[in-house]
Parts: sequence; C-alpha cells; structure tokens
Amino acid sequence: MLILHGHEGPVRCLAYSPHGRMLASGSDDKTVRLWDLSRSCQLGCRKGHVDWVRAVAFTRDGRMLASGTWDDSVCLWTESRTKRPYRLPTTATGGAWSLGFSPDGYSLAIGGSNGRVGFFWARERSHHRDWLCHHGPVAAVVYSPDGSLLATAGHDGMGCLWDANWGNQQAALLGHHGWVHCLAFSPDGRMLASGGDDTTARLWNVADGKENAVFTGHTAAVRQVAFSLDGRKLLSAGWDETVRVWDVTTGCQRAAYNWQIGRVHCLALAPDGMTAAAGGHDHSIVVWDVE
Repeated sequence: MLILHGHEGPVRCLAYSPHGRMLASGSDDKTVRLWDLSRSCQLGCRKGHVDWVRAVAFTRDGRMLASGTWDDSVCLWTESRTKRPYRLPTTATGGAWSLGFSPDGYSLAIGGSNGRVGFFWARERSHHRDWLCHHGPVAAVVYSPDGSLLATAGHDGMGCLWDANWGNQQAALLGHHGWVHCLAFSPDGRMLASGGDDTTARLWNVADGKENAVFTGHTAAVRQVAFSLDGRKLLSAGWDETVRVWDVTTGCQRAAYNWQIGRVHCLALAPDGMTAAAGGHDHSIVVWDVE
C-alpha cells in the first residue's frame, strides 16, 4: 500500500494515465497534482483554477489532461514543458461537475451545474453543442467503451443513456432515491454501474436500461464506482470511509477496506487492473494492490 501526501484539501477526483504509471488528482486546494507511482513521488503541481477541482480526465493517448471546477473553468494541460494550461471558453453549463473524453479523444463532455452537458472538440478547443440532460447538476458523464453511448447522472436522482452522436435519449435509469453521483461502464459495455446518496450501488443492463442488481452495505453516500478489468467485480467508494468490492454475478460483498483517510470522495482503477487509488477527506491518496 502506498499513501501520497501533498494536497492541502480533500481530494475530490482521480484519474490514471493510460499507461498506468502516473496518477492525476484534483483537490479543494484548487490544484491538479501529478504523481509518479513507480517512484512514489509527486511529479508536479498544476495551478490555474480559482475554485475546487471537481473532475480530471486523461485522453486515451495520455497527451492531454482536462480538469474542471465549480467556477465554470475547464483547463486543458498538455505534455508541453509549460505549466500554463489552455482555458476553454466559458462552457455555459455553470460550474463543471464532471468531465469525460470520448474514446477517440476528439470530444470532451462537460457536466454542468445547470443540468446541461457541453461538448468541446478537444484538439480544436471549440464548443460544438450542448444538451439539457438533467434538472440540477450533472455529477457524472461517461462514454461507453466504443464511444457510441454517453451515460449521465444527476442530482435529480436519474441516470440516462444517450446516443453520443445525435443526443437521442436511449433509456432513463430510475431506481436511486436522492442524488446520483457516479457511473461506470463495464469493460464490454453491456452493463452500467451507478452510486448515489441512497447508500447503494446499482447495476443496469445497457441494452434496455433495466436494473439488474442493487448492492447494499455502505452506510453513507456512494461517491464512485469502478469495474475490475474482467468485469466480474465492482469497486465502490463511500462517505462511510470505506471502499467495498462486490461480486457482480452474485451481488455479494467480497471485501471492505477502511484506509483511515476519512470520507472517500473518489476512486480510480489502473488500466491494467492491478492497482486502485482512492482520495480522502484527510487530503491524502491511498494506492493499493487489487486482489
């Protein structure tokens, strides 16, 4: 187990680089930090935001990192030696609550506080459309592995599946009671997991939007979910200060970890599935080997 220290506020978001050797984190201290996991050290501290960093996301090739905050600021960081980011034009979606790159890296979806999702061409850095998706903040935006679908979740208690190209709603995911905070597609794209204020993680069939399973065990809001590489396990992180591992087939809990980092705000799984990372309210990040 590895514990990373450096942030001066709760860690709100995490993202592994595509090669898995680097981790990006965002915090209430208004910074984005990069970590070299092989050397257990901080690579750099990126400053440019004036509010909490709520979301970070890498492109699939790892050449670009996006970060977003509640002040309606989205920055694009590249491999350039300069630490100065490119700041996207105002998103018109309110504060940025969530970010997601399309698998091809061309489009960046931004979930806003006003219920809209804005889309930018990442390389041209230009806005090309937006959708009204929810009544309230859009807490999660996630592309399916093949890029054909976009899943969104909001504080209106709903999850939705959309045609990523045309914006047509494919399904409404109804079942949570209260805010829905997080989403994750299974590696094969057939299932979608969600987590919310009702302390549950839920599993949905992507083809028809029907609920397949409800995972109960957390005693506070579920803030992040992630599938194992083979899709057989689901990891969930909660404000009850635990990370839990579930068997997707049986619905049984396989493990529960309390890393003593306070409320767990975020969770990320390495691309090779060998390690996972969680960000805590005590300003630290814990990285551990996945069974």
